[in-house]
Amino acid sequence: MLYKFAVKTYLISMLSLIFALLMVIYVSDPYMLFHKHWFHHNKINYNMRIQDYGLVKYGKFDGIILGTSMLENTSAAEAGSKLNVNFANLSISGSSYFERFKVLNTALKSRPFKHVIFSLDYTFSLYHTTNETFDPALYSGNSIIGKINIYSTDKALRCIFLNKKCDFTNYNLDRPKAWYNNNFHARRFGGFENWLKYAKEDHQIKDAFEQLRAMDTDYTANAKFYKQIIDEEVLPLLKYPNTTFSVIIPPYSALYWAKRKNFLPALLKPYQYLLEKTAQMPNVKIYWFYDEDYIFDITQYKDLTHYHYAINSLQLDAIKNGTHILTLDNCKEKFENFIQKINDFDLQFYIDQIPND
Repeated sequence: MLYKFAVKTYLISMLSLIFALLMVIYVSDPYMLFHKHWFHHNKINYNMRIQDYGLVKYGKFDGIILGTSMLENTSAAEAGSKLNVNFANLSISGSSYFERFKVLNTALKSRPFKHVIFSLDYTFSLYHTTNETFDPALYSGNSIIGKINIYSTDKALRCIFLNKKCDFTNYNLDRPKAWYNNNFHARRFGGFENWLKYAKEDHQIKDAFEQLRAMDTDYTANAKFYKQIIDEEVLPLLKYPNTTFSVIIPPYSALYWAKRKNFLPALLKPYQYLLEKTAQMPNVKIYWFYDEDYIFDITQYKDLTHYHYAINSLQLDAIKNGTHILTLDNCKEKFENFIQKINDFDLQFYIDQIPND
């Protein structure tokens, strides 16, 4: 009898301890996975892969900007002023289509949104994530498992019980992950000479130089699975007819595309495929910016792909004014013009400036 009593007491104690632990986690909830903030002084976590869940569930906005680093500098306030929608920029640096699908699918299922601005980046890869903090279970139908997983990490528990390493930033959804004002990035703008100036201490510029000097290879691998990606992780999001979708094809620099010029016809196929699939969707517009001269102006780029935040503003102008829209009727001409311009671009001029060391 004493043995049974001891076991029963132990189990009750352990269950009570677990229950108390879960209650503290639920009440504290720094990432807003269960409810709106009750504490934490109205701040959000810097990791948007986690924080986006709570924001789309409980945030007070009816428009979403969600892209990779190509849209992180887009001002939600500016978008709201130009498009008359209360936007939040929830962009995730280096995010895959899978990650963005999970976030937007959760958002659109939870409540109506007026407008979504989405980036259609070049990389059509089947990888789900390159960041271990992204847990697909958090955005699944049974998200309780994902929530427990998030709060079971050492970092999350230290944040809740010790208030340490919470990585909080002020609750400002204008562009919470903007990098344009970070000197590490901003100093590269202004010309190729700045790339050369900081190359020795900047691994990203070193990587860009290595790409430019590397032997040409088949660059179509990233576009190999575009139909599957678009069918499974883009088109299902566009089925909400009351939501306007502005799909931005980010204008990478001419340097980036000149290195891939022999494969451009194949690399442009995903964009035509999406046009075909959305031709009968009046709520979807796809925006093309490769007619602009700034893609050849290296002063506007900090590396092969990332452009100055002023270009983000021009993208919002295009959405507002209904310009730069890519359609089935004009895509052939636009693609041909783009290919011709890239073929005429003098890539070797820049390669010759790269130091040997």
